[in-house]
Amino acid sequence: MRYIIIFVTTLILLLFVLFYNPYLGTYKDQLTIEYDFNESDYIWNYKSDCKSMNINKINDNKWVLKAVSNGLCSVSFEYNNINDNSRKYLIKYIFKVKNNKIYWLDGEGTGLLNFPNPY
Repeated sequence: MRYIIIFVTTLILLLFVLFYNPYLGTYKDQLTIEYDFNESDYIWNYKSDCKSMNINKINDNKWVLKAVSNGLCSVSFEYNNINDNSRKYLIKYIFKVKNNKIYWLDGEGTGLLNFPNPY
């Protein structure tokens, strides 16, 4: 009976170590955020208080974020109407950069049922 308890406890700890990840995603050196919403009267804009990552815009709906230094980073993307600047979607991400690894801590979307995951 004692060996069964030890085996079950070891199995539970092993599964916990293998599958527990407190982050939504972990990326090495950089990550990409891309949206596939293409409406003619709307455009994506971003705001960031980020000093720990550089943000490079690739095109109208794709950005590459590269780790620069350790720290927290908040980035938000808005899908705004070109004519009246009204917002259709708002997506917020919070990242933590440590030793050139980027950890996705939180993500929140407004106006969407589902928002794209960084890759």
